[in-house]
Amino acid sequence: MLDSWEVPQADILADVIKTVRYVQNNPGCSDVNIANHIGKVDRQGRYYRHAAELLNLINNNSNSATITPDGQHLLNLSVSDQHDFLRNRIISLRVFHLTEELIRTNPGCTALDIERLLLREQISDSLAERRSQTILMWLLDLNVIRQIGDRLYIY
Repeated sequence: MLDSWEVPQADILADVIKTVRYVQNNPGCSDVNIANHIGKVDRQGRYYRHAAELLNLINNNSNSATITPDGQHLLNLSVSDQHDFLRNRIISLRVFHLTEELIRTNPGCTALDIERLLLREQISDSLAERRSQTILMWLLDLNVIRQIGDRLYIY
């Protein structure tokens, strides 16, 4: 069973990295500051901050974000090395591990299968579809999976 807080809902991984860089340059910033910086509405600032927290790239205490040593390390890497770092990091998160296993054991499955996985893991109907899209986008962005038509495959 997954808790909803274990599943990110920040679709654009590049904006998660922008969030980390912004926090590095503006320690103590709020989710509203983050949202404004990445061009999102206020609530999405919370989503992107939370995604960076899940990856242990920033800490948040009472809506005051600070960078972690891992976040600092990420920002010092080349773009290619950032992707390698993030690929390894996301697979350590249970939701991504479960999703990768689903796709590996069911080549050609679809985004709907990821949504069904989340539903089986007790993520609510209202969240499962949106969050399955985030999972899909991250796995595609990091070249963990490839998509042919609507079918998903492990690289």
